[in-house]
This record gives sequence, structure tokens and C-alpha cells, in this order.
Amino acid sequence: MRLQTLSLFVAMCAVLVLDLSFAHGQKPGAKKEIPPPEAFNVTTKDGVILHGTYFASTEGKTAIPVIMIPGWERSQNDLIGLADAMQKQGLAVVTVDLRGHGASKTIQGPGGQITEIDLGRVRSSDFDTFVTQDLEAIKGFLMEENNKGKLNIEMLTIVGCDYSAIAAMNFALQDWSWPILPAIKQGQDVKGLILISPPKTFKGFNANMAIQSPVIKNQVSIMIIAGDQDRTSFSDAKRLFSSIDKIRQKSFTEPKDRTVFFAAKPSPLEGTALLADPRANCIKDILFFTKVHLQDLQANDPWTDRSSPLN
Repeated sequence: MRLQTLSLFVAMCAVLVLDLSFAHGQKPGAKKEIPPPEAFNVTTKDGVILHGTYFASTEGKTAIPVIMIPGWERSQNDLIGLADAMQKQGLAVVTVDLRGHGASKTIQGPGGQITEIDLGRVRSSDFDTFVTQDLEAIKGFLMEENNKGKLNIEMLTIVGCDYSAIAAMNFALQDWSWPILPAIKQGQDVKGLILISPPKTFKGFNANMAIQSPVIKNQVSIMIIAGDQDRTSFSDAKRLFSSIDKIRQKSFTEPKDRTVFFAAKPSPLEGTALLADPRANCIKDILFFTKVHLQDLQANDPWTDRSSPLN
């Protein structure tokens, strides 16, 4: 019952966001033209060519950047419509195929030799490369956009589905583990995680260390979304929410202070299918989380030029 109440609270707030977004600041001639989606690719340090699509924001240094990762054996193409709708609300969105998915199936070896990546041969020990190589490279792309004044990297948000929800949590831990240097800020940029049907484990890949860390327990804002008609995925998602919420309840006294949210959807779908299904209307929850909750927190992390002093 409590989870349903929270879901209703989130949905109602998000509806308000949508209503206000069309009424506020939309004077004739004042609206900036939204840039068309831009295909891009980046190469990881180990040679994998990642393909993505960038939906640039018109909000400049206050734009919240969002990395959207589809689920296992799914493509970024499944998320294009949702990313387009998010861009129209001022978010700077990147959809991306991590290695072995969609168009990101080649790796460039020594001498320029190109080989194909076969997901069927990926071992549990290989899953860490999604975090240490792929997401780090995508963050590097967004860092360049930050230094051009086109977004605020210090409000970085990641949307992950099934296995990529695990990758998102592990990347948050990695991002918050960089040592603090006096001359340059290296990490602590991930401020939001949106986890769609997060599993307890996936092919041996898990986020146990991240979940037990202060990053997930206390620091990063989290939205968990799950379909309530899939018993296993809903149970895993609810368990994750409850374990985090139990700890965070000690630090807030009013609903406005909440930093972890749960949205239950009346659906048998999970992962990418749930996120992309217009009937689930996940965009309401995403916009509440980003355009209301994270936007309120942005005053604590304003834009800064993160160009390296070495450059």
C-alpha cells in the first residue's frame, strides 16, 4: 500500500510538471529551436566503437544530461521516441548502444584490425567493461559538451534497463570513487539514477558492492520503475527500493526531502519494453525526477568549466 501511495505521489507531481512546462516561459517568439538528433560515435580505450544519438538541449549550462541505455540485446532505437520527448522538455539526452548491442558490435585491435563482438560469448567477468570502458567513454563525450556550455555534467543522470541498471549503479560507484584533487574535479558527477526493472543479478553481473556503498545508500537520488505484473522483476525492484528507502528515511522529515522514489506500473512488461511503452507513461516519472527533483538540487552543483588544466 505504501509503495502504491508513493507511485501515486510521483505520478501526480509529474503530471503537474507537464502542465506547468507548457504554460511557463513559453511566450511567442521566446522559444529556442530544438536541435535535430545527432548521430555520434566514440571509441573506448580498449578499441570498441560505440554508437549513440545525441539530443542536445536548448537550456545551456542548466541542462541536465541523461544517458539512456537499453536492456540486454536491445537497441538504442527502442528509446528514440522517448528521448525526443525528453529533449523537448529541456533535457540533454544521449541514447547509446553499449558494446555488443545495436550498432556497437565492432572492436578495433592493433594495426586497425576490426573484429565482431558476440554477446553470446560474453562472460560475467566481461560485464565490468560496460562500466569501466563504455560508460566512461560516453561521459567523456558529455564532458566535452559541458565545457562548451551546453549542459551541466555535475547533474549527470543515467537510465538503465535490466542489466544496464546494474551497470548504472556500478558506474555511479566508480564515478564517486575518483580521488579529489586540488586542481581539477574528476568525478562525483552522477547525481541521479533511473532504474527500470533492476534485477538482483544478471548472468552473474550484480551491483552488490555499489548497493552497500554510501553512494547508493545515501548520496545519489534514485528512481526505480517496475511493472507489477511480472512477479520476479517487480519483487527484485521493490526489494532494492525498500533496502535503500529504509536507510534514507532517517534523513528526511517531509515528502519534499525524499531522494529515492518507486513507481509501480500496471504492466507485465519489464526493462526496455516497459520504458518504451507509451501506456506505461514512464516519461511522467522521468520528468518529475529530472525537471522537479534534480532541478531543485542543481543549485548545489552549478555549472563549472571542467576543461583539463593540461589542455
